[in-house]
Amino acid sequence: MATFVYSDPHFYSERIIHFGKRPFENAAEMNTALIVNYNSVVGKNDICYWLGDVMFGATKERVRNILSHMHGRKHLILGNHDRCHSVSWWLDAGFDRVFDQPVYNAELFIILSHEPLPEFGNILPIINYHGHLHIQDYTFQNHQNCINVSVEKTNYRPVPLINPNITNPRVFQR
Repeated sequence: MATFVYSDPHFYSERIIHFGKRPFENAAEMNTALIVNYNSVVGKNDICYWLGDVMFGATKERVRNILSHMHGRKHLILGNHDRCHSVSWWLDAGFDRVFDQPVYNAELFIILSHEPLPEFGNILPIINYHGHLHIQDYTFQNHQNCINVSVEKTNYRPVPLINPNITNPRVFQR
């Protein structure tokens, strides 16, 4: 069992294709590519932490439909576009776990959040996996321990969750 992180898929959004300079003709093509790419990395027994912004205008039917085609256990940390619904709404829509605050693993010194948390940049070796920025570069100091995993930065795939500052990294299990 492995653990991955994934952020900002924005399923069904035509607007994000332009904003994020995504290489898709339309939302249907993007949705299909995101699902195929996700399943090429995440196995049926793996865990994937979604760091927010699942989709604009989410309905339970759309979320259930997308999640039903994707492998693994899906844990959501709410992003700014997800907060229009409650934690229980997202659980009912198909996520296995939902967090309304960042998640910290003290053993691996990893913080998972939707937005970057640069205030932890001076506390080595804490790594902050986040999304939210999409293709934007960092505009603040102390970002050396921030890792942007917005799908535009990860070739539209989840990435393994490890702390590169730890000599013998293990996956984040929760």
